[in-house]
Amino acid sequence: MNTLLLAGGVTHYGNDIYGLGMLESGMAVSLEQYVLCDEIAQTVRESMKGIPVTDATLDLDTILKVGVAGNYLSEPTTLKNMQAFWLPELLDRDWRKEWEAKGWKNIYKICCERVDEIFATYEPKPLDNDINDELMKVAIEADKKFSREDIAARLSQEALKANVY
Repeated sequence: MNTLLLAGGVTHYGNDIYGLGMLESGMAVSLEQYVLCDEIAQTVRESMKGIPVTDATLDLDTILKVGVAGNYLSEPTTLKNMQAFWLPELLDRDWRKEWEAKGWKNIYKICCERVDEIFATYEPKPLDNDINDELMKVAIEADKKFSREDIAARLSQEALKANVY
């Protein structure tokens, strides 16, 4: 289902992709699902770019050299042009025997490992000093205006009015 939603979002709504990682109609989010959706979104975006048709990618010289019944896979320009295409990071493109030899990892396990890798290696970019100063001013004003007890009381009252409890 996610693939269809992502494909529809890219083809009809431009750059707006909504719902990555969501489960249960958005009532829950899975980091592993988010990682998989990101891979699918990249695949869809890459496929929407189309195939470039230029003199270099058509490679008429190789076509004339190899001919109709020849083997293009052994030609250096074929390999060069194939390397220009995007390849997925998570989805395994190996034959089954190679996949089995590598430990039979399913996509969930691969996504779990990718989430762990992201958390282990992520370093947030520091905020620009002007932005950081402005955010601190907003936080200080909010602290002056609202105490934690006030906020908790307001949330509780609103929840009671909405029959959430």
